[in-house]
Amino acid sequence: MSEPSYRLLVVDDEPLALNLAKRVFETESDIALHAATSAVRALETAMIHDIDLVITDQRMPEMTGLQFLARVREVRPRALRVLLTAFPDTSVALKAINEGLLYRFILKPWEPEDMRVTVRRALETKRLADEHDRLVNQLKTSYEELIQSEHMAALGRLSAGIGHELKTSVDPLVARIATLEVEVGRVVEAGRAASRAIQKEFAPDEVDRLKEATLRAAPDLAGAVDESIAAVRTAGAQLEALARGVQSYTANVETEPFDINQAVLAAVQLLSHRLRESVRLERKLEAVPLVRCRGPEITQVVLSLLGNAVDAVQRVPEPQIEVRTSHEGSTVRLEVADNGTGLDPGVAQRLFKPFTLTNMGTKGRGLGLSICKSIVESHGGQLEAAADGPRGTRITVTLPAIAAV
Repeated sequence: MSEPSYRLLVVDDEPLALNLAKRVFETESDIALHAATSAVRALETAMIHDIDLVITDQRMPEMTGLQFLARVREVRPRALRVLLTAFPDTSVALKAINEGLLYRFILKPWEPEDMRVTVRRALETKRLADEHDRLVNQLKTSYEELIQSEHMAALGRLSAGIGHELKTSVDPLVARIATLEVEVGRVVEAGRAASRAIQKEFAPDEVDRLKEATLRAAPDLAGAVDESIAAVRTAGAQLEALARGVQSYTANVETEPFDINQAVLAAVQLLSHRLRESVRLERKLEAVPLVRCRGPEITQVVLSLLGNAVDAVQRVPEPQIEVRTSHEGSTVRLEVADNGTGLDPGVAQRLFKPFTLTNMGTKGRGLGLSICKSIVESHGGQLEAAADGPRGTRITVTLPAIAAV
């Protein structure tokens, strides 16, 4: 025998009324009927079984029907509640419906068919409500998975950028090391030649010429070594900056005081392989108050906004991007503006909804902006987009600053 789909609890201190309810629903195979002659026993039943619908008489010795249903709501908040009343004054019941305590009320004496219809409608309402909640939870889970997949995609793009940056920094490092090897080899060979010359006891004038040649070569050798060392130091600094950028992107996710300028610097470093191709980047970073946030998430937002801006300016003759930070009162502001293809007014209202397609660049932005907006709002901030002049787009992020102590 299959498990019933619904559980119905009927409460009445009159055994005849309970027997009538049993006869009405005994043929309904998808409904399990639970009956109780007292509110106390009915509450015990509700705590044991996952009740979908409760029908109770208003007039009972231990407590009123409304008092009982209020207790039921505490135990089974999702169960629908129906009140049976013989009183012609229904104002109390109507007030309970308006306050969300009751699904509806039924006047006594009730007809079996009316009761059956009422129960079926109530159970269908309950089923639809449960399905709605299930879909909402499923959508929430899917959206969270989507955010995670977008984060992983961003990490994939980040990895490609890191590989390019590593190659860009390491190549000159390797070349300079090779140069140093050559120059050091020259020194070693010159020393060996000098040693051989002395051993063969060259004439004094030949020894003097060897000394002069060595002295002439020394400045060139020192310059080559200094230049190579400087190049090695520069490449090392670039690698260190790249490491800081990666660290800021993948650090722990606890909220802490954070300088939004650091997110900008990290994002610029991680995207530098794309920015230096031909895009003119202008940074106008003010000294701003700290914000309390999860630094890696804010860095992800800045990285996404900058990446979108780079996409948007791919087809313009003189691509330009401006990144600006500022603050006013208790608000820290970040702005990313580009002179790309612009913001379609018809899309502006839907821009931050998932899967919205735009004409802002060669790649879709809708999902990324939706996730960015969610991240910013989870930190108590706002993210807005607007047209920037006759063409181009300006994205503005505002976050609450930490109050000065």
